[in-house]
Amino acid sequence: MNRIFIATTLLAASLLVGCRVDQTGLLPGRNATHPVTGVITQAGLPVEGATVMFFSEKLKITAYGKTDATGHYSLTTYEPDDGAPEGHYQVSIKKSEHKIVRDSEDPAIPPQTSTTSLLPDQYGDYQTSQLRAVVAAGRSNVFSYNLMP
Repeated sequence: MNRIFIATTLLAASLLVGCRVDQTGLLPGRNATHPVTGVITQAGLPVEGATVMFFSEKLKITAYGKTDATGHYSLTTYEPDDGAPEGHYQVSIKKSEHKIVRDSEDPAIPPQTSTTSLLPDQYGDYQTSQLRAVVAAGRSNVFSYNLMP
């Protein structure tokens, strides 16, 4: 009985140590985040279902969000809608449609599919999109982009 009690106590203590937060209230390896929102439009019309990604080369981190019917998005880095850490970001925006081209007769083999980009390809890669953002504490951090067809 004593062995079980000791083993349980040691296990509980190790779990508590593994989940310890620092003085800022953050888990180790996480930067403080700030809410980031915006609207994605194309030729002035809202883009629904697009994936918006903010990539920081310096932080080696990506924050992402998905647009709703009005084109509105909010970013997630660690927790839903927590925003992004302070820093300079390159932005990419993608929206794709996936179609089954040919079904598979073998259940172990997936069907053949094709993917079609529904936005101009340049916006799908942060290196070619030319879209940028700077997230900072104490700012509204609202970044809206109107994509050209």
